[in-house]
Amino acid sequence: MLRWATVANNGTSAPDLVSGEKFFSYNQPSINDAGLLVFRARARAPVGGEGGGGGGGGEPVRGVFARDMSVANAPVTTIASNKAPFDVVPAPNNITNPGPATFNEFPAFPRIDARSSMAAFRGQSTPAFEYQNGVNPDGTAITTRGGTSGVYTNPTGPLITGASLLGNVNNTVYPSNPDLSYFQVPGTTPGTRFDQFPGSPTATGNTVAFKGNWTDSGGVGQTGIYYRDVIAAGGRSPVYKIASSGDAILDNNGNPVLDGTGNAAKFGSTAPPSASDGRVVFTGLDNEDAPTAGGIFVSSLADPLHTLKSLVSLGVTTVGDALGSVFKTVGEGLSFDGKNVGFWGSWGDTTRAVTVNCSSDGNAAIKAACLAQDTNGTAGDGIYDFAVPEHQGIFMADTDTGAISMMAQTGSQFADFLFWTFSGAPSDSGGDGTDDREPPRWRSSAFVAVDDLNAIFKALSSGGETGLYGNFGNDVFTILETGMDGSLVDANASGMQITSLGIERDGFRNGWLAINAGMANAEESWSGVYVNRIPEPSVGALMVLALGALALSRRRRAGPSGSFKSDALGNA
Repeated sequence: MLRWATVANNGTSAPDLVSGEKFFSYNQPSINDAGLLVFRARARAPVGGEGGGGGGGGEPVRGVFARDMSVANAPVTTIASNKAPFDVVPAPNNITNPGPATFNEFPAFPRIDARSSMAAFRGQSTPAFEYQNGVNPDGTAITTRGGTSGVYTNPTGPLITGASLLGNVNNTVYPSNPDLSYFQVPGTTPGTRFDQFPGSPTATGNTVAFKGNWTDSGGVGQTGIYYRDVIAAGGRSPVYKIASSGDAILDNNGNPVLDGTGNAAKFGSTAPPSASDGRVVFTGLDNEDAPTAGGIFVSSLADPLHTLKSLVSLGVTTVGDALGSVFKTVGEGLSFDGKNVGFWGSWGDTTRAVTVNCSSDGNAAIKAACLAQDTNGTAGDGIYDFAVPEHQGIFMADTDTGAISMMAQTGSQFADFLFWTFSGAPSDSGGDGTDDREPPRWRSSAFVAVDDLNAIFKALSSGGETGLYGNFGNDVFTILETGMDGSLVDANASGMQITSLGIERDGFRNGWLAINAGMANAEESWSGVYVNRIPEPSVGALMVLALGALALSRRRRAGPSGSFKSDALGNA
């Protein structure tokens, strides 16, 4: 039986706080080979609680937390949060009035290097640096403040800034400024800074890799995939480019790839990368909305030329199990274990309609933005219709051999692998006017995590349930589904049904499976982050697991989802 251990749930007190704040909201976790888990969460004090820190209806605690699940009773620890003393932005941070710059939000789920304890995450903050950008008529310096977003990491323990919006700061014109040009956008006009780092950055060794958006000298928005070694050169190693807007898309023979109009294709969009063992994989397309060229690429950080190898080329690479078909689209979220890449892809031209609704709860500004953007069907009713590919699946690509395996596809068992969310930072979201996150919009994502030849993914079943499923080289089996009894995951949720399940690309490593889940009944709700240790299965074990899941689906949805016996886990 899969026995889940609790990393943190609604009964867990957030660490390092004094007002009894308990966790209540969680993103998908990431875990390394040794069982060290990182997650983004929010916490608040119980109603009637005293003190600050999110209680009494104030701002909730928001942070990035960690727990070593290989050690029994290991505590949850804080990596960064919006509460002192973990809210201070690392250098460069020269703000002294009213105090050092501090974090106020962590917009995406954190990630962790598979082979070490190095985490990587995005952070929004108050302006972190004041620098000179002019001279008054009387000769005194004109200064401004910047640096409200960055990529942060901790390869040696303390936080380090991996990427920053301060790449325009240097001492070429104003000697009083420090030289922060190692943060600038490479391969373009010197002194160009990044505008934002969408998505979740990734970590390998001492290096962070990330997607960076920036604006060129003509005022045109650009994007690309970049990396920086945060330890080399005393922490002043520059940002390097892997690929960016305008770069030619080449095949593996170095020949130009043609786009849908017959012209040489160029990258027009890139997606946040995944990294492992010194290599980086990412999705790059000629056109994000209507791609005709591009696909999935891998690059070695040891290669000074950062040569791209194509793993999946749209319109060229054969799907495999769908005989005679080639990939038409591929997903942004790639899971990478250093050898194998898990991804979503589609083929064919047929589509089906999907209806999604603006949320009725949650952030008021997000809800308002969702309704305001609705010109779909009846304007302003919060109901949107989208067309999604009818033929889609979950795949695994071997970066060494190029072989592609289909792990699951739509049809008799699954209806969809895409999940929709309306997210971003509305223009009226408040703050100090320095919010430079991306504006809100509908986004669809697929979720898959790979570990060697094994894949775990999220899907909508043909029966209408959302679940987590696995394929370890044979048949697809069920791990958990909505509608099952919550006690399968957390004893505190007995009598509640599972209502939501989440996994991300770094959630399955060396047999460690990390998820988030929500449970509810008519009176109450519960949620948390959970982990399981799945040993390398035999064919017999897989058969028993599959049969167990099948039997479960035929009973009241309240039994165990298989027959794996979990290794020892840290206690909740």
